[in-house]
Amino acid sequence: MRIVVSGFIGLIQAGGVTWDYLQYVLGLRRLGHDVYYVEDTALWPLYQDDADGVVSCASNIAYLAGVMSSFGLDDRWAYRDEVSGRWFGMTDTAVDRLLRSADALVNVSCSMATRDVLSSIPLRLLIDSDPMFTQIQAVDSIAFSPGEPGMRATIAAHTHHFTFGENIGEPDCAVPGSGVSWIPTRQPICLWEWPATPLPSRSLRFTTVMNWAATREFEYAGVTWGQKDVEFRRVIELPSRVPFLTLEIAVTQSNRGASAFPQDRVTDAGWRICDPRKEAADWQQYRGYIQGSLGELSVAKEAYVKAKTGWFSCRSACYLASGRPVVTQDTGWTKTLPQGRGLFGFVDEDSAAEALSAVASDPQRHSGGAIEVAQEFFDSGKVLSAMLERAMH
Repeated sequence: MRIVVSGFIGLIQAGGVTWDYLQYVLGLRRLGHDVYYVEDTALWPLYQDDADGVVSCASNIAYLAGVMSSFGLDDRWAYRDEVSGRWFGMTDTAVDRLLRSADALVNVSCSMATRDVLSSIPLRLLIDSDPMFTQIQAVDSIAFSPGEPGMRATIAAHTHHFTFGENIGEPDCAVPGSGVSWIPTRQPICLWEWPATPLPSRSLRFTTVMNWAATREFEYAGVTWGQKDVEFRRVIELPSRVPFLTLEIAVTQSNRGASAFPQDRVTDAGWRICDPRKEAADWQQYRGYIQGSLGELSVAKEAYVKAKTGWFSCRSACYLASGRPVVTQDTGWTKTLPQGRGLFGFVDEDSAAEALSAVASDPQRHSGGAIEVAQEFFDSGKVLSAMLERAMH
């Protein structure tokens, strides 16, 4: 099939974000499809050049072009700059022709702006990568930016609706209904791009890359639904529980209106802090940062945890594929993924410390377990084939 994938690679120049969307393109290409990447978000870029007072998307285009070129996709990408209305990579005429000839659109993270031309694509697959937040926006008809039709209209514009919230619809899940049946899916990991490498011989360092508060907290049903800043505070004293390990976070904060990252408090608690813009700035550095770790320790967004969405991180799946054991907060994912060898879910400091100790006691065993989980549950070939099969039948 001719498939168009959308995402935020150019808009948000970050290593982890790049892999979130790139693996759909590479995975579908590996399956033999005719795949293009089109980024038309109707959002202003987060990284802008403003020399001499001129707003430019030059850095966004340079970054995206570099990524595409690295994977032999030089003539298979397009980026629409919302500021100027210009298309880059492919011309506006070529994009229009592509969209009108496409068999399927894979709109990851609700990233593609809703435009009339999309209705000509027979299969329009929406991938909800932000469960609970997506559905709250639909219920309250919240738009990404002024003038946009809102999440409710975005959902309605698609023929199939997939979600990383694998627990949606279950009795213990608090995600509200949004008028559609959400189909569970997972992040596809291109295992050939994430080979299992030897564990570091001298380092007992668990890492993660995180955003302290990516967006503002939402309110729904009289309850607030927040970000990682809320959950991290629940395990802030964890380093003292495992003094034989180094716990490191590569942390940034996108939403300046949220509670500020308490760097002194976190450092005093024993965490090592680094800057992801230096350690994991692009797709190569991000992969290197993960593979230089013994494993991952991470929290999830408060909304994922409190709503019991069943969400699981693309980043964590990349750690697993690389043979890096993962200790991550339980959002309900423990219902569908195995734990105890290479992958552990925790609910508090006690269970997190216990899991970290287990991994440290036999890293090689848990490395092997991590690889097995990735191969069984996150292999892009399996994930994407199942998704397309569900959409076509």
